[in-house]
Amino acid sequence: MQCAMRSSTAVRAPRPSAARVMTVSRSRVVQVRASSTGQTFDRNWLKIDPLVFGAGFLGWTVPSSIPVSAFGGQSLFGLFNASIAENLARFPQGPALSDKFWLYLISWHVGLFVVLLLGQVGVQGRKQGYWS
Repeated sequence: MQCAMRSSTAVRAPRPSAARVMTVSRSRVVQVRASSTGQTFDRNWLKIDPLVFGAGFLGWTVPSSIPVSAFGGQSLFGLFNASIAENLARFPQGPALSDKFWLYLISWHVGLFVVLLLGQVGVQGRKQGYWS
């Protein structure tokens, strides 16, 4: 890797004041050149496995459908779908910021994405032999 640096000095015009002060500004221009080693970026870096998405979706939807006491004996998935139906009933007007819909939406999707992420990590880790 080669680096070349140049410095240039620029003089600013004097300020219109009683005591004229000149300031000097220095700037650096850096050029970086990288040589190719023959290695390329793996274009299939995500290594998508449809089984992970299907199992991850079911792995979050089924547990989120179990009623819990924190939601008054109802499930997160049930409350989320009920809030969607309530908001669709008054369609042209969207949900207010204080509506519980936003809490259910964020909670359900964060849980889904965590399950999908951990599922992808687990499947790819097993394929690559990290846990053998």
